[in-house]
Amino acid sequence: MFGTFASIATAIFIEAMPFLVIASLFSALIEVFVSTERLLRWLPKSVPGGLIAGILGGFLIPTCECGVVPIVRRLILKGVPPFIAVAFMLAAPIVNPIVLVSTYIAFRGSATMVVARIGVAAVVALAVALYVRRLAEVVADDPATARYDHGHDHASQTVYEKVRAVFSHAAAEFMYMGRFLVIGCLAAAAFKTLLPEDGMSIFTDNAALSIAGMMLLAILLCVCSEADAFIAASFQTVTAGARLAFITLGPVVDLKLIGMFLATFRKRVVLALVLIPIPLVFVLSWLLEYSGWLSGVMR
Repeated sequence: MFGTFASIATAIFIEAMPFLVIASLFSALIEVFVSTERLLRWLPKSVPGGLIAGILGGFLIPTCECGVVPIVRRLILKGVPPFIAVAFMLAAPIVNPIVLVSTYIAFRGSATMVVARIGVAAVVALAVALYVRRLAEVVADDPATARYDHGHDHASQTVYEKVRAVFSHAAAEFMYMGRFLVIGCLAAAAFKTLLPEDGMSIFTDNAALSIAGMMLLAILLCVCSEADAFIAASFQTVTAGARLAFITLGPVVDLKLIGMFLATFRKRVVLALVLIPIPLVFVLSWLLEYSGWLSGVMR
């Protein structure tokens, strides 16, 4: 049994690790080389344009949920409208190219799952961003938020210093996110190894329970979005809608994110960031499952 457990955990980790390395490097490049002031000049002035820019920003700035919170806080403090920043924060960990490619590979070339993941993420990002737009204050004054902000000024550094900073940030981010990936791999392997096959029948036969169970697992496991598709795909006995719920809720709400939210945003914003996505992901995943739209996804 232990051999099976180790083989499954190792296989999932080896599949997911390259994407985690690439994502860490991209995040470090953004930290060192991207000018926030330049981004401000490019932002649309209208609300619809701002929402679209926030969501599409994830395609241009690959970052996972672990790194996006301090980036968003920094953007807001430098004058980016909070609703645009929040839309970016919720969409970027899902719609960025690295995550989309990893999802496509994990689900054996399923474009359906990739499109469904983008669609659910966009709806969640829009809903929360529109709520945040009504709030006067978003970012908390708690100085503890500084621990999530690197606080380095890279503009005045030499090229050599910037290259060193890129590798330093990439290594730190990989080590931070890698532990959550390892926990996720071990949990998925234990789940597949220890749970009797007939014990999954209640989830296999009931779409609502299957989706709710995988959503709870996503919140508890705290798996990075660059790797979560491989873990979700390994749960082949649950419904496709449940696996979709896992990979769309986890990058938006999990235990590590809730802690970062509490240290960064005001309480009303934190409540919105937690309470709006959960029912939306459940309903949208169930509708896509019930409609048969996910019927072609690998099982």
